[in-house]
Amino acid sequence: MFSLSFSGRHYRVSEELRDHVLVTLWLIVTFKQFRYDELILYPLALYFLYAFLRDFPRLFPIIARSLVLWLYPAWWLLSFSWGADTGHILKSGMQLVLTVMICYCSIIRLGPRQIMLSLLIAAGWFGILSFLASPSGGVAARGVFSSKNSLGTAMVILWIAALCIALDKGFARPIRLIAVAAGLLALRMIQVANSATAVLLALAALAIACTVRARSLFSGPALLAALFLLFGAITVLAAAISLYVPVFDPVTQVLGAFGKDATLTGRTVLWQYATDEIVRRPYLGIGPGGFWTPEDGLSTARRIYEEFHKKSYAHFSFHSSFYEIAVHLGLIGLGIVVVTALWCLFRIARAALMTAAMPAVFFLCITMITLARSFTEVGLMAPFAQLSMLMTMGALLTLKSASRPATELAPYILPPGSRIPARRGPVGMAGAPS
Repeated sequence: MFSLSFSGRHYRVSEELRDHVLVTLWLIVTFKQFRYDELILYPLALYFLYAFLRDFPRLFPIIARSLVLWLYPAWWLLSFSWGADTGHILKSGMQLVLTVMICYCSIIRLGPRQIMLSLLIAAGWFGILSFLASPSGGVAARGVFSSKNSLGTAMVILWIAALCIALDKGFARPIRLIAVAAGLLALRMIQVANSATAVLLALAALAIACTVRARSLFSGPALLAALFLLFGAITVLAAAISLYVPVFDPVTQVLGAFGKDATLTGRTVLWQYATDEIVRRPYLGIGPGGFWTPEDGLSTARRIYEEFHKKSYAHFSFHSSFYEIAVHLGLIGLGIVVVTALWCLFRIARAALMTAAMPAVFFLCITMITLARSFTEVGLMAPFAQLSMLMTMGALLTLKSASRPATELAPYILPPGSRIPARRGPVGMAGAPS
């Protein structure tokens, strides 16, 4: 507890409330860039750095069990020895280290439901602003975001948070009703964005939530029968389509419905450029920031910019996290990222399947969306990448308690305000909110 004085009155604020407010503010600031956001972002980053050092004794048991999260920042910083843009490597490397620190600071006192609520507030705010900016849609509709794809991704995040909160009985009824309204807003703005990726990700999130929830409604033979019937229905539907439509290319059909071609709007061309670069430097890569140098008239990046009609000062990428990482940090760096992502997926999926609780389902949806989006967009494990941070937080929440599986999953199944039973042993880490 600490006290605040305002207009001669003293108010007592708990450490849990303080962290909840600061994490919510962080999610708002990093959800979308806006003018002068550094005036909030930098002080928050400094506070989380201080908080990590302050709480390090309490965080150490969790850090010791999640060392895999530090491999990629370490490899990033090691690329200083062979990368060309050393200044960028050091700056972005320290930002990546700070990103991991913030994930630890976010979960030390907060539970999954508090993080879900923080994300609903952040995404809902920009959802309302986008609705006011583009209420009727149109070809160029993108709300307050830089592109319709950015709007679509943001509204998918809002949809996931709203869906899981609305279905979670651990939240108060007024909050669940607000989540229902936010979900309807998210669906409307996804329609406005007219983004194929956003529509497919929203459907995937709904399917994941329904499938995992079936785990709590059915058990044993009933669950197996339901899954078998679902698989059979999908198989029969696919067979019927292939029978009655002799020439059927599902990928082309889906992309065509959204006005896209089979090259994924030029992505496959970019991926071929990336493949050629990876062949030249397969293991270590060129180093972060070393490829996209369009100001060099002889570079491959300049040729790509001219081919895609980009201005030399515009930001560009390979539109795939995996290609982007392999080009800059080599196949070794890509392997580290894949191992880290699979570790997070394993811990979160295990919690979701064992508990079928909506907070666990929420983080599973976020993780699956993050990984699916990484195939066509950059940002996986990047500095301050919000989706990757949420995935990391979800994995760390499974480590808050004890080494016993029963208490390890307690943050997902206990109602808000409940304390996780402390374990006996040398490590005094119950993981409950302070």
